Amino acid sequence: MKKILYFILLLVVAVSCSPDEYSTPENLMAEQVDWGYSATDITNEYTLYNNTPGVSSIWDLGNGVTQKGNTVTARYTFAGTYTIKLTIISQGGVTILEDQITTDQDNPAFLSGFPYDQLIGDGERVWAVDGYSKGAFGLGPTLANPTEWHADANGARLGKGLYDDRFIFKITASGLTLTQETNGDVYANGGWAADLGSIDGHQESDGDDFVMPHTGGDFVCVVAGDVLSVTGGGFLGYYAGTSEYHILTLTEDLLEVAFWDSKANFYWFTRFAPVDKLTPEPEPVVKELESNDISDDFEGSGNVIWETKDIEGFDIIDNFAPSDVNSSEKVARYKKGAGEWTNILTVLDYKIDLSTRNQFTMKVFIPAFNDYVTECYPNTDWLTEWKLKPQVDVKLQNSSLEGNAYTTQEVRSFLKKLQRRFPENEFLELDASTLVDLD
Repeated sequence: MKKILYFILLLVVAVSCSPDEYSTPENLMAEQVDWGYSATDITNEYTLYNNTPGVSSIWDLGNGVTQKGNTVTARYTFAGTYTIKLTIISQGGVTILEDQITTDQDNPAFLSGFPYDQLIGDGERVWAVDGYSKGAFGLGPTLANPTEWHADANGARLGKGLYDDRFIFKITASGLTLTQETNGDVYANGGWAADLGSIDGHQESDGDDFVMPHTGGDFVCVVAGDVLSVTGGGFLGYYAGTSEYHILTLTEDLLEVAFWDSKANFYWFTRFAPVDKLTPEPEPVVKELESNDISDDFEGSGNVIWETKDIEGFDIIDNFAPSDVNSSEKVARYKKGAGEWTNILTVLDYKIDLSTRNQFTMKVFIPAFNDYVTECYPNTDWLTEWKLKPQVDVKLQNSSLEGNAYTTQEVRSFLKKLQRRFPENEFLELDASTLVDLD
């Protein structure tokens, strides 16, 4: 009985995998493709299909929208003739076919609902970069975390032709349109600014980017899924070679987008808000110069409140290796995260008077069993070392600059030269002296 069932199973598998029925020709000809379109019950809506087995289909709908799949839906807001293009990828290569869809009526209903209602409000809505909200502009490696590498402090781009630009969305006879008002100039990435004209004399005074003359204009927008494209040369905010934006967040009060920089190979991020809901310019924070001791023994008697950034763990644990150097009952365990820089930090409500307080001492246990051999962090050309180091850095920064605080930092590094065998119970007492002349 078992042998009979086994034979039947093999027979089913053989029939299911028949190459005669499911494989495609090595050279797929246009006349072999079973494709076309049919109208649905909704005005200007069509189902596009490719019934050819064993292939992948990419559709250009003729209205600025592309889709993937053997069956897709096309919607056309306005009357006209649209050239649809089907690109088929098979084992024999690529086959391209074209046809046309003609409609003699409009369907403005396709320009309602999300995201149109949120972008235009009651008829039109004026947006601007929310420059005084923390992290309104930044960059990062992924759409999931587009500000992982940097997020601006409040007002960090003031005076660079970015905050005074206005972006007005509305529905016209051309569809969703954008009026880009620049007040005469825009902020442009150093690698892309030449797209907008001669860069001579327009470089920002404190960086590599440019404040470029630009008049703005009126542009048609296309929305496909969560991607907003501005056609005809228009763009939102900072110019970095693209007019295609991934919508990360969109409500009546907030628009957050990320856009890919194909030269730098990372995402830029920008936050917009309606002009009547922009974050107001904050009152300046003035920190007094004070001469105070800073300490923490991780046993409850410290005066430091720690913050963490992109680390895997920071815990208070029992001292696992008590010694003459460190006999404390408790120690802090730091577990580095996956990023290039993972920090434990504290932000003081005063400035340290380094003329009298300029020496920092810590007790650190650096395990020899960490992996100091494997190279990490691909695509990080700005780093000079791609291996974990048995090293501790002490960094002092001007916290009043928030996201740009790193630009003022002074660093003292302590590098432990590991021996073949690391003593099991060895704490290092590290001493950083003469950290002076800091703001």
